[in-house]
This record gives sequence, C-alpha cells and structure tokens, in this order.
Amino acid sequence: MIRPILEITYLSTIIYLSTLYYRLFLNVVRLRRKTKTSVGFKNKELERAIRAHSNFCETVPFICLMSFILYFNNLLFICVPMMLILAIGRFIHARSISDLNENLDNRRKGIKFTLYSMFLGIMGIIFYIVRLIYFSIQASINTT
Repeated sequence: MIRPILEITYLSTIIYLSTLYYRLFLNVVRLRRKTKTSVGFKNKELERAIRAHSNFCETVPFICLMSFILYFNNLLFICVPMMLILAIGRFIHARSISDLNENLDNRRKGIKFTLYSMFLGIMGIIFYIVRLIYFSIQASINTT
C-alpha cells in the first residue's frame, strides 16, 4: 500500500518542479518583453529573474537524474524525500532571489535544502552500489 503513495508523491513532485521551472521561465520572458531586452539585462528585477531561472536549471536536472536512478532501482524510500526536499529548497530559493528586497536567510535555507537533497541522492546511489556489490558477492558464493 505504501508504494503507490510514494510513487504518486514522487511524480507529483516532478510535476511541481516542472511547473516551477515553467513559471520561472515565463517570469524571465515577461520581464524581457517589459524592458524590451533581448540579451542581457537592463535592471535588477530582470537580473534576479534570470538568476532564479538559471540557478534552477543548474541544479535540478542533475538531482532529478540521481532520483531517476534511485526510482528505477526501487529505492523510493530515498528518492521521494530527496525530491520533496529539493522542491522545498528550490521554491524558497526562487522566491527569495526573485525579490528585490532579498531575505538572505531564506536564500541560504533554499540552498541548504538543495544541498541536502543532493547529499541524500549521493548517499542513495552509494547505498545502491554497496547493495549491488553485496548481492553479486552473495550470488558468486551461492553458485560455487
């Protein structure tokens, strides 16, 4: 019964992150049209929107790739919390960096959540590798 809940949570988090990416992208497009800027930036608001979008693009794909590895190897108990932490962190970070009156504490919290998510993904992949080694040793012992 827990597996469907974990899968629904995982897929919902992916949908949320995709929506957040889309919103950040549209914010950049809106501000570029408003300021009539095709390349670069003319004001602080556009610069912050670009950085919020690019920070998202710099971290989320790599962490999602790690989560896919864990998901497709049935390690949902690791990839679901990892993606939830990532979604919270990216939301907090995007909200604070986009604001002209930036709250540095919130920005740091967002970065920390993102790093925790990445750390959890790395630990999950290490766990998967150790598990692979263990079961391959067990298989070789049992077949000889």
